[in-house]
Amino acid sequence: MGRLIGLDFDNTIILYDRVFARIGQSMGLLPPNFSGGKPHVREHVRAMEDGEAKWSLLQARVYGPGIDGAELAPGTFAFLECCRAAGFGIVVVSHKTETAFADPQGTNLRDAARAWMLRHGLTGGGPGGIGTDDVYFESTRADKIARIASLGCFAFVDDLEEVFREPGFPEPVSRHLLLHGADRLPSGPFHAHRSWSDVAAALLPAPSRR
Repeated sequence: MGRLIGLDFDNTIILYDRVFARIGQSMGLLPPNFSGGKPHVREHVRAMEDGEAKWSLLQARVYGPGIDGAELAPGTFAFLECCRAAGFGIVVVSHKTETAFADPQGTNLRDAARAWMLRHGLTGGGPGGIGTDDVYFESTRADKIARIASLGCFAFVDDLEEVFREPGFPEPVSRHLLLHGADRLPSGPFHAHRSWSDVAAALLPAPSRR
C-alpha cells in the first residue's frame, strides 16, 4: 500500500452540523429558529438543566439512528484521489465505542458508521477507494493513538487538538488539524487547516494536487 495517511472519521470525513440542529430541534432541545453548528448546539444544550445528560442523549441519537442525515465533508473525494495519485494509502482510525450508554436502543455506532461510509462510496469499491479492512474503530483515545503508531502512519488528520497533544502520540507522524471552514485556526504541535485542499497542499507533492 505504500506510505499511509491516517484519517479520523467524526467531524473530519463526516460532518454533523445540520443533523445535530435538526435532531436537537425535534427533541425540543433547540428553538425552531436555531442556527449554528455542532459547537453551538453543544454549548446551548449543556447550559440547560441536566444539560450533560441531554447532550449525551442527543449525541447518541445523532451518531446512531440519525447518522443518515450527516454529510460528507466537502473535498473528501478529491483529497483521496490526490493521495492515490501520490502513491499514499489511506486508513481511517476513529475513537468510537460500539454503543452509546445514553442510547436505550443500543444502536451499534460502528456498524452505523461503516454503513454510512459504504452508502457514500468511501468503501466497498466506491470512488473513495478505502478498503473495508482499512477502517479501525477503537474504544479509547489511547487505543486510537496506539493503532496509529502500530500502522506506521506517515501523517494523521484529525479535528481534535487533544489527540495531537497526547503525550503518547507518535513523534514521527506528521500532525494535521482539520477544522472545516474555521474562522480562526489554533496553534500547537500540529499544522492547522480549514479544508481538505489545504491539507493536500501541505502533505502532497504539487503534481498530485489539483
